[in-house]
Amino acid sequence: MTLHVHALRGCAPTPLAHYLKALGAFRLIAEQKDPEVRAFWRDDTFFLVTVLDHEQLLNFICDDFEPTPLVSPWNGGSGFYPKDANSGIDAIAKSTAKRFGQYRDAISFARAQVNGRNERPETDEKAALLAECQRQWPERALDWFSAAVSLSREGTVRYPALLGTGGNDGRLEFTNNFMQRLVRLIDVETGLADGLSRSLACLALFGTPEHGLEHGAAIGQFLPGGAGGANGTAGFDAASLVNAWDFVLMLEGAVFLRVAALRRLNGIELAQAGAPFAFRGLPGGYGSAAPDDDGGRGEQWLPLWDAPVTLAELRAVFAEARVSKDSSRAEGALDAARAIAQLGTARGIRSFIRFGFMERNGQSNLAVPLGRITVHERPAKDVRLIDELDLWLEALRRTARDGHATSLARALRRLQALAFDLTTTAVAPARQWGALVEELGMVEDILVRAPRFTAERRLRPLPSLSSRWLAACDDGTVEYRLARALASTRAPYREPDGLGPIRAHCMPLDPASGFKRFAASADSLRKDRRVLWTGREIARDLSAIVLRRVTEGADAGFDGIPLEGISVANLLDIDAFVCGQVDDIRFARLARGLMAVTPESMSNESSGHPRKAPSLYALFRVANLDASERTRRASHEWGVRPRCDSQTIRLLVAGRLREAARTAVSRLGAMGLRPKLRLAAGDAPLAMRLAASLAFPIGPRDILRVFEAVTKPLDLQPSENS
Repeated sequence: MTLHVHALRGCAPTPLAHYLKALGAFRLIAEQKDPEVRAFWRDDTFFLVTVLDHEQLLNFICDDFEPTPLVSPWNGGSGFYPKDANSGIDAIAKSTAKRFGQYRDAISFARAQVNGRNERPETDEKAALLAECQRQWPERALDWFSAAVSLSREGTVRYPALLGTGGNDGRLEFTNNFMQRLVRLIDVETGLADGLSRSLACLALFGTPEHGLEHGAAIGQFLPGGAGGANGTAGFDAASLVNAWDFVLMLEGAVFLRVAALRRLNGIELAQAGAPFAFRGLPGGYGSAAPDDDGGRGEQWLPLWDAPVTLAELRAVFAEARVSKDSSRAEGALDAARAIAQLGTARGIRSFIRFGFMERNGQSNLAVPLGRITVHERPAKDVRLIDELDLWLEALRRTARDGHATSLARALRRLQALAFDLTTTAVAPARQWGALVEELGMVEDILVRAPRFTAERRLRPLPSLSSRWLAACDDGTVEYRLARALASTRAPYREPDGLGPIRAHCMPLDPASGFKRFAASADSLRKDRRVLWTGREIARDLSAIVLRRVTEGADAGFDGIPLEGISVANLLDIDAFVCGQVDDIRFARLARGLMAVTPESMSNESSGHPRKAPSLYALFRVANLDASERTRRASHEWGVRPRCDSQTIRLLVAGRLREAARTAVSRLGAMGLRPKLRLAAGDAPLAMRLAASLAFPIGPRDILRVFEAVTKPLDLQPSENS
């Protein structure tokens, strides 16, 4: 037995029509001619391995195969009603060719079900007709029904987006057009194709250039480039150009995507809920994304495999095509991408072509290619971190459907697009994870700025995220190190001070929940004077927070500023912040998002040769130590206890650096220290950043360096009697 390998260069992964055409040719050959035929994709070309040579393959398509009887008597325009075009359906019904035998029977059976109606059925009557078709149709006719209609056991009718609304897309009724194309290509009496039809078959299968394309014929959403007009391929005002064989083989392939029998379809599931590799759309994550894309009609993903498979093996892939994530079905494109990234290669699938059903070219629905999802050999690193956001994201997604939640909807689109890009990248860089964390913080800020809306819909802040997010976001930059240290700050534990983490200054949080939920009244988030974070100017925000903590600390009996960090900053990074050498916007956004992450102890202290602390920073740091245990132990070596002075901080916030320095020098003297620095000068922005720098926690060694920078050792200080 000789096997022939055919490169079907007319069949490509995109557009959707050409992918489906490949499936159609494969299915027909396997079911009617060569059961052992195998198929695979390579270099974006579809290959068949079969006993048929080139001529035999062409003869089978043109002269032998029996078309699947596609009929949709529930649709207007289907050829079953008086006002419908009937040239195709009547020609097949009266045909004598053997290959149309099953089609003739299906038409006769459907006409009996229509039972003389003058118009297509509506609502309950239509549902009853669909149920009757499902019960009574022969198996081959049911192939079409199972691809075009989703009928639950309770009688709920839905229509997978791949085939419009039950085989109808706007004014285009698929089955009637299918029959019209068949009778143009195949003689209904002899069952043979003429010379032009054979040439067009060569073009459809092998990509051989031929003339004879139809002008002005429709192909629906499947072939956007052939639609004509401004977005077509034949000039701005040209009519569409369609190969009739493309349409026929395309629908023969669509039959392969049968909808699973679902027990129930609830109100939030998409119409294509049971279709293979069909998911809720993601409004973003592709270059042609438009602001109004809402993914309402969902997405269709189609697999590419590089190992030869039989039709039975491929059918099993599509039958099992319910991508699962942690034992639950992936309903959305983002869930599907995460599942694929976590599972790695399965069943030889190397990638998926992603199509979205979008409104383009006016209000036309088109199957737009959205890119390719590569299936990697090994599960992608860190993707499971996004699982921690599942419940929060789902709550936001439900809320974003509200027409009044436009800001939230836009932010959610950006957030989902970032998450999608992360899951489809084999090794995502830390900067990309950082961008996701920044967006998380911005979404949370949107909730805070809409207190009534957030409270009414019972939305929550970001959930506690695992410390593994810290490693994923670590890009080694000063902005990351400062953000990590700041985000980890909290009040030293003392019951019942209730001061909480620094996050409590970004939004109203309920102390009773461990500062994990919003503090809300009956109809709004509570107004909280502790919320000082605006995100507009980080130095002003942090200095206001420091001043607030000093006041609260005094009331609660703390000796120093009640802020300690589980992670600490180093003097070099703090100096860069004070000198304005930090990207404030990125630092602030990173810190805002990282506040939801469980902090992890990490020392970023100055290492190597001892580094002298910046004198100005050291002066105000020693005068305003924090109340942490490590600071208390380190300052004990200098014979002092942690203290803070709200007056110096107020002067810094007011931009009066010279006066603040004099006050700090006096403060150090009162603590029994001899300051080296006596005078200081600088502008208001510098003063503000010095006040803000007091929010960063530092480690024990850097605390000692701070003391060394502004005071003399104890053994050099004069005694009280000298």
